[in-house]
Amino acid sequence: MTVVPLAIAVDLRYRRWRHQFSLFISHDPWFRPMVIQAAGKYPNLAEYYQKNATKFWDNFYKRHKNKFFKDRHYLEKDWGQYFSDDANSANVKVLLEVGCGAGNTIFPLIAAYPELYVQACDISPHAVALVKAGQTFTVEIQSHAEFKEDRVNAFLCDVTVDNLLEKINPSSVDVITLMVMFSCEITPLEILHK
Repeated sequence: MTVVPLAIAVDLRYRRWRHQFSLFISHDPWFRPMVIQAAGKYPNLAEYYQKNATKFWDNFYKRHKNKFFKDRHYLEKDWGQYFSDDANSANVKVLLEVGCGAGNTIFPLIAAYPELYVQACDISPHAVALVKAGQTFTVEIQSHAEFKEDRVNAFLCDVTVDNLLEKINPSSVDVITLMVMFSCEITPLEILHK
């Protein structure tokens, strides 16, 4: 029996679906003219969404609030080595979460590691407000009651446009997470453009 990791299985399923869909588009005589017409009307659709990303992400978080993504409690088990080795140390570990959303990554980590300090930024003003409000659907951490301004600094930042080093001190971060950033088709070169 061959064991396939979940991420690979999902990726293979997506590729198979994408291939079947592209075959459907290219072979269906009724659907193909509509795709060609839509491509002519909206040649720069991807560029449009990138230029208006703030608006779209803000609408997303207004609609879904903190209910879309689940809290990532598995991170304590997977990443414990990064934070627990200095549990008795006076040095505070600093985490930078780029694209923090509603805080589904940072709040489970703050609950697990009381010595952790988090810098959290997002492109959506509504998402940053959700983090500052400390709202979540998780019972274990009492509605993200762990949010305290001395443990979390949530701020607005579009890393493809703004200079992140103007918002945080250089060399002040121990761990950087980009949980959602790369799935949004933002390349590392766009982030490191400055």
